[in-house]
Amino acid sequence: MAPTNLHIQFARKEFNTVQKLTRTFGACLLGGTLLFSPLAARPALGDEPTDIDRAMQSIRPETVEAHLRFLADDLLEGRGPGTRGAELAAKYIATQFEAYGLEPAAPNFLQNVPIVNMKADPATALSVTGPNGGKETFKYGEEFTAQSGEGVEQVDLKGNEIVFVGYGISSPESNWDDYKGVDLKGKIAMMLVNEPGRDDPKMFGGPALTYYGRWTYKYEEAARHGAAGVLLVHTTETATYPWQVVQSSNTGNRSELVRDASSPPVVKLKSWVTFDAAFRIAKLGGHNLVEMAKQAETRGFKPTALGTKIDLSLKSTISTLNSANVAGVVRGSDPKLKDEYVVVSAHYDHLGVREKNPGDKIYNGAHDNASGVACVLGMAEAVARMPKKPRRSILFLSVTAEEQGLLGAQYYAEHPIFPLAKTAANVNVDEANVWGRTRDFVPMGAERSSLGPIIDKLAKAQGLTMKPDQFPEKGSFFRSDHFCFAKVGVPCITLGLGVDVEGKPKDWGKEKFEEFNKTDYHQPSDEIKADWDFRGLQQHAQFALLITATIANEDTLPTWNPGDPFKAARDKTLAGH
Repeated sequence: MAPTNLHIQFARKEFNTVQKLTRTFGACLLGGTLLFSPLAARPALGDEPTDIDRAMQSIRPETVEAHLRFLADDLLEGRGPGTRGAELAAKYIATQFEAYGLEPAAPNFLQNVPIVNMKADPATALSVTGPNGGKETFKYGEEFTAQSGEGVEQVDLKGNEIVFVGYGISSPESNWDDYKGVDLKGKIAMMLVNEPGRDDPKMFGGPALTYYGRWTYKYEEAARHGAAGVLLVHTTETATYPWQVVQSSNTGNRSELVRDASSPPVVKLKSWVTFDAAFRIAKLGGHNLVEMAKQAETRGFKPTALGTKIDLSLKSTISTLNSANVAGVVRGSDPKLKDEYVVVSAHYDHLGVREKNPGDKIYNGAHDNASGVACVLGMAEAVARMPKKPRRSILFLSVTAEEQGLLGAQYYAEHPIFPLAKTAANVNVDEANVWGRTRDFVPMGAERSSLGPIIDKLAKAQGLTMKPDQFPEKGSFFRSDHFCFAKVGVPCITLGLGVDVEGKPKDWGKEKFEEFNKTDYHQPSDEIKADWDFRGLQQHAQFALLITATIANEDTLPTWNPGDPFKAARDKTLAGH
């Protein structure tokens, strides 16, 4: 679909360079004729194509490519929340929704998300003293990062004791408590990322990361125990990404939702430290971090007061901003079910611009996640143009501030436009396939609910194999916007890319993903590459559409499986509590 006149007028007014981009988009209109792609899923020979078949076939690789190219262009300056580039992205998505004929689910399609934006003073230093007068000072960015958990301009911590709390996990159902017998009020909790027993399938998720291993959980649990701050100890193995990702994600602008009386407790200091820095902190108090980490692998572990104290004066430049979620709805065709909704989501933000970077300063976020938004736009157009719409309504939701901690999705979950009890499911797209058509997909989270059998049946009809998470150690289910829906009880999946790429050697797809994670993830190099094959993006959008439309046509609401930890929240919502 070519851009609307409204978009072209706006973009030309703002930037002359948009003209080269609109030429790309113009090629995608193709005279307005509905084209049937030989790459689209086809019905069985002799069967009449259904409305869903036709909608899938209408998604063209050129169209989704054009959306991706615009969103990932330097013009949008990395789409950092609250920036001009992010506003351009949001308005672009909104005008596309309007052009397709979606109804605005919020004024002008925009649900404002109130955010506190923070930028820490890069001159901030962290000092730690030992019981015998020894002292170590650490460099911001190189050895540690720091962020105000409360979103305030000044955080002063002086003389606060540091306590090593293992992995910082309290899990009654797993008979595990790293906080046993410790009073953390006003103290700093130093802890390892990830979980113990990663080689033992009987421990937590074994090699598969659960929410207990996520840094977001660790901050939350430490706050529940009264800690003033957290030092997360980084290693590439346990974090599943190198220190440079921590740097790029935590030393620029950081954001939190504006706090109010209903907000949960938070720690004053959110910090990461390198393993070397943490080792030196422990050594100041006469402790060996390697030995303590070994103890942290056992249920008998007890918190250890290191005998060290922190000295930190963190100054941050604070601003408040409204960075919008973009929300458009296609109304369902069933008189009874049209008041229920399937939510299709993808985050449009990335990390913006880092002026102090040598060389490339723009974090374009092409794969993460202009690719996902391109899929959602392709899906929205296809559904909006269906002669007969699916039975349930479909909310297309492009959220902000995912890279800042899923803030846009969290805000929607806490302030839903449509009731959560009437929200059937969430289908999320984050980092869609840009390397070519695959024979497999990874619907992460499907095994937790009745969505699993539905998706497996659809996959078999398409000749596709559904696989579990190919990188379970990364804990991807807990790292994107669908997780905010899970926490409030909405059954959900995030449609991960497959790795069995047509026409490529067996491990080629997995190698491409690992290469991206190692070199491009949250880096300026996440840009469009010459070897990208946008037929993969087309296929990703097509299969996501098939899943979404099928859920929208089901007679009953999806349900969590018995015993799943998110079932209780769903039961509570459906009971009207």
